[in-house]
Amino acid sequence: MSLSTCGVVIVIGLITVVGCGGAGEDGAPHDPAAAPVDAAAPGAMLGGGALTPIHDGQAGSPHVSVEWDVSGATITIAYGRPFLKGRIVGDSVEPLDGRVWRLGADEATTLITDRDLMLGAAHVPAGEYTLWTISNGDATELIVNHETGQWGTDYDASRDLGRTPMTVGTLDTPAEQLTLHIEHSELRFEWGTTVASVPIMVH
Repeated sequence: MSLSTCGVVIVIGLITVVGCGGAGEDGAPHDPAAAPVDAAAPGAMLGGGALTPIHDGQAGSPHVSVEWDVSGATITIAYGRPFLKGRIVGDSVEPLDGRVWRLGADEATTLITDRDLMLGAAHVPAGEYTLWTISNGDATELIVNHETGQWGTDYDASRDLGRTPMTVGTLDTPAEQLTLHIEHSELRFEWGTTVASVPIMVH
């Protein structure tokens, strides 16, 4: 299946990270020259929502907060945005088959909503949660978890609110940087040639 990217991403500027060395959250060596950081001003658009930069990330994966207005609900997702840097999703970079993924980089990805939502088959009351995915073969599930504030490797399945299947497809143009979108009544992520989505509805 082939899906084209929806929405408009406005890039205001790029800077180069000059920071400490070492491996990133996905085990890739930190290469400052290969990891430009989004320096978009607050109010720029990303994935159909209003972008606010948070920080540069520990290994060149800039962290952002993106806010959407969906049918009167304010939905905010904060996440780290890793770069592929020549790696292959599902092979040399997450998500890897059979492993829970933080849906981002560094800290766990956080979702805040001021209205009850349906994410696929999962009922999500107003509040704050973390988002994860797990892939097994061709099947990918979105996980909504009650625990917040943790590092992205500290997943506790006992705190799951629910899981719901995602529709997985292939992008015509690979996404060099992980991007989450809320558009056209769906939440989706684009990463490498992978696109995975789940319907979103406000209660």
